[in-house]
Amino acid sequence: MKYINWIILILGFIVGAIGYWTADFSEEKALYESVFYIKAPGAFIAVLIAGLLRKKEPAQNALRVTFGVMLGMLSRILFDMTLDPSSHNLFPFELMIGLVIVMPAAFVGSYLIYGVFFLAGKN
Repeated sequence: MKYINWIILILGFIVGAIGYWTADFSEEKALYESVFYIKAPGAFIAVLIAGLLRKKEPAQNALRVTFGVMLGMLSRILFDMTLDPSSHNLFPFELMIGLVIVMPAAFVGSYLIYGVFFLAGKN
């Protein structure tokens, strides 16, 4: 059962890493486009997959996916800061913006799949 927790966390990490590693931060709206077009829908889809793996803990699924997304974002931030320490001087705010957008999407997806299984009697 513990390997499922790791799989869910890795799903979130992949979403966060894809969303942040593909963003071109030389553009003005790269952070917002990354969050709204890749990470939020990706977290929604990842938590639907997590709901298929573990049906009875929707809040835990949403939190693990969200934490994985934040780790994926942090991986790019730390990489950029090793190259140029002034590149992400407001990184806590980047993480907070990501958290505010990704967490609700993850919880909506998590409880949506939980509700579908509950109504179908598959819980």
